[in-house]
Amino acid sequence: MLLAPRLALGEDARLPYTEIFRIQQTQLKLSALHTNLALVLQIRSMNPDVKYSDITLSIAAQSGRIPVPIGAEGEFSVPVREDLLAENPWILVNQPKGSMELNWHAGLAPSLARRMTNAIHYAPLMRAVRECDEVQDAMHQFFPAAPRLTAVGLRLTFRSSAIVPSAIIHAKDGDRRLPANALGQLIIPLDGDLLEQDPVMTLTESPAAVEIVTRKMDGGP
Repeated sequence: MLLAPRLALGEDARLPYTEIFRIQQTQLKLSALHTNLALVLQIRSMNPDVKYSDITLSIAAQSGRIPVPIGAEGEFSVPVREDLLAENPWILVNQPKGSMELNWHAGLAPSLARRMTNAIHYAPLMRAVRECDEVQDAMHQFFPAAPRLTAVGLRLTFRSSAIVPSAIIHAKDGDRRLPANALGQLIIPLDGDLLEQDPVMTLTESPAAVEIVTRKMDGGP
């Protein structure tokens, strides 16, 4: 996943509704253009003792508090409403001032990840990885201090097995076998030649998790 540095929160751990509204509107547009990617906002505490389940968000609207659900990994979204946009209430966090971070993630869409079965074509899968760079450019306006990252492949994580899991890319110049490491993980690299060939990949078993792998770009902030 891509992880962007925090957008500065207010001293009393609050966020302006209009800023989150603008980010979510951009997310919606990007999701329509890049249907193989899933974009989410995440909030977390910089205090390691604070769990995601300890954090609550609410919109301090004139009509009353509006709770904002938070997922197991801190992901959240606010209701997109014109009346709230005009009012621009604070989004309140139940944590001390200066202790929170706001992040964004781009990951593989669940529908695409579910297609990671025994045989899958290389190009449709890896084009989603390449699109991450375009998404990052669009989100840079909200996270200007974010390090410049580039997507370099997919990390597949497998459940423990007596047989070492592997992926086999059936390329024109011969099969390329990618065995999992001791942690049960392997990386499928983003390769321009393979994108053109679009070979079939064979997996010895379906992965338990699929993540986009990134690295910091040379010369980036």
